[in-house]
Amino acid sequence: MVEPGTVPLVAVVLTYNEEDNVERALKSVQGLCPVVVVDSGSTDRTVEISHRYTEHVLNHAYESHAAQWTWALQNLPVDATWVLALDADFEVSDDLRGRLGADLSAVPDDVGGIYVVHRYVFGGAEIRFGGAKKYWLRVIRAGRAAPDLSDLVDFRFVVEGRTLNWNAVVREYNKSDEDASFWIRKQDKFSVRLAVEEELRREKVLDWGTKPRFWGNSDERVMWLRDFWLHMPLFLRPCLYFLYRYVFRLGFLDGAGGFLYHAQQGFWLRLVVDWKLWQLRKYRIQGVDLERFRDAMMRTPNGSVRDIWRSLQSRRESQC
Repeated sequence: MVEPGTVPLVAVVLTYNEEDNVERALKSVQGLCPVVVVDSGSTDRTVEISHRYTEHVLNHAYESHAAQWTWALQNLPVDATWVLALDADFEVSDDLRGRLGADLSAVPDDVGGIYVVHRYVFGGAEIRFGGAKKYWLRVIRAGRAAPDLSDLVDFRFVVEGRTLNWNAVVREYNKSDEDASFWIRKQDKFSVRLAVEEELRREKVLDWGTKPRFWGNSDERVMWLRDFWLHMPLFLRPCLYFLYRYVFRLGFLDGAGGFLYHAQQGFWLRLVVDWKLWQLRKYRIQGVDLERFRDAMMRTPNGSVRDIWRSLQSRRESQC
């Protein structure tokens, strides 16, 4: 059993060029607990703003979200029993603040993590319907959780012990996503990573950090569904997924923002992922070549399958 820390809770916030978001995140936990900011080389005012709220502002070069969280948990300057894991575009609601302050000390020792309600804000609407991720594991017991390193885009913790669900909200709102061009550029990068991750899972190179189970916790169910997704027909599955989220899961009830979110994130992004999967197969990028492609992809913001593949071929020819 992990020995209790010197403080009950510490909030950890990951940042990179988040001057438009980070103050909202830091204000939402101000006075609740000590705060540690882990920045990955911001060139805007992120670090300056962070210093207004905490003395603990660390810097570490970014490789992936999971790798950044691994480093952050291993290098915390505050000894705490629990960690509240936040990104810079998160905001802790008043009800979650209340539960963290009043109920955390009463959580049984065999609990390794707590899922909270995740609400995404997009297109001016708080997304409540449509099958978007409802619970997200954001409160973890120190020493009992580690990031799942097999994810190249999404992020989750794997915990030792059982978990609880709290009906208290953390909101995710990135002001930069209000700009369509910014959002499209970001998703272009994510889409190639999702495509490569799918191929690596098909080839059994990547495996989940825990066993996927439909009747398991929120993360285990998502893993099970993503494994099922691998075997659905390309280009058909984005259409079915959009209908499921927008119609059957009532995504239309969130108005114009709900339409934008489900059309963009539930259909357009998934269609682009399938397009890039089709390209990977067209170029016959498999086996060792796929792993090399993954490594090159993670070092560049470029989302183009063609450009990454050509750069790998050029490098190989220059070494011959």
